[in-house]
Amino acid sequence: MHAASPYALEPLSVEKGIPIFSQPDAYQNNYERIANDHLAYMASTGKNPFMQERLWSEIEDSTIRLLRKYTSDGGRVLDAGVGLGRLLSHVPTLERYGVDISRDYLQHAIKAGINVAIAKLEDLPYHADYFDAITCTDVLEHVLDLNLCAGKLLNTLKPGGILLVRVPYREDLAPYTAGNYPYNFAHLRSFDEHSLTLLFTKVFKTEVVEWSTAGHWPTIDRLEHGHFMPTRFALRVLAKVLRMNDTLRNSWLARWLFLPVEINFVVRKPA
Repeated sequence: MHAASPYALEPLSVEKGIPIFSQPDAYQNNYERIANDHLAYMASTGKNPFMQERLWSEIEDSTIRLLRKYTSDGGRVLDAGVGLGRLLSHVPTLERYGVDISRDYLQHAIKAGINVAIAKLEDLPYHADYFDAITCTDVLEHVLDLNLCAGKLLNTLKPGGILLVRVPYREDLAPYTAGNYPYNFAHLRSFDEHSLTLLFTKVFKTEVVEWSTAGHWPTIDRLEHGHFMPTRFALRVLAKVLRMNDTLRNSWLARWLFLPVEINFVVRKPA
C-alpha cells in the first residue's frame, strides 16, 4: 500500500508548484534548448518544426488508440517524457502523471490537469509498482543509458502493467553526426521490432503484447522520383488504404514501400 504521495523521494526543490528531482546538467540544458526552440517556432508559425502536423497527428493517434485499448477508467498512468501533455489530454478519465526535464513543456502540461514533475528517466522518483500503465513516446532514442532508463520505467510499473513505447523506426542517424547540427544531444539510436524485442524480452523478461508501425508520409515524396515508381496519386491512394486498415498498416508492403517513421511497442511486466 503506497502513501498518498506518488513519490518515493523528497524533491530537491519545488518551482511554480512543480517538484524537481534532477540536478541541471549539460544534457538537461540541451533538451531545454530544444524545447524552447520548439515552442518559439510553434508560437510564431503555428506549426511543429520537427514534423508535418498531418504526419504527427497520424503517429499520435496510433498511440492514443493503444493507450485507450490497454487502460480502464480510473487507472493510474505515467507519461514519461510528457512534453506538452498532448497524449494524456486524450484520456481524461485516467489518473494522469507526467514527467519531463523541460520546465517550459511542463507549464503547458500542468494546465491540462496532469500531475507533473521534473526528472530525468534515470532519476524517476515514483514508488515501485505504482502505475497501471506507462507511456514513453519519442524519448528512448534520446537517453544516454538505454538499459538504465528502461529498467527505471519497468520498476515503477505494477506487476502485470503495460509499458507503451514509441520510438523512431529504422531512422537514418547521419544528420545527427553532422558538425553543423545545432544540438549536442538529439537522437542517439534507432530501433526496429527486432531490437525492441531483444531489449524487452532478453534483458528485462517482459512479454511483448503487440507492436505496430506509424506514419507513412515522407517516403512517398522520395519514391516518386525513382525509376519505374507509381505516380504520386497512386501512392497517396495506397497510403490512405494502409492507414485505414490496422492489418495492412503493419504489413510487409507498408514497411517496405513507405518505411514508417515510428513504431509503437507494447510490453507487459510479469505478474
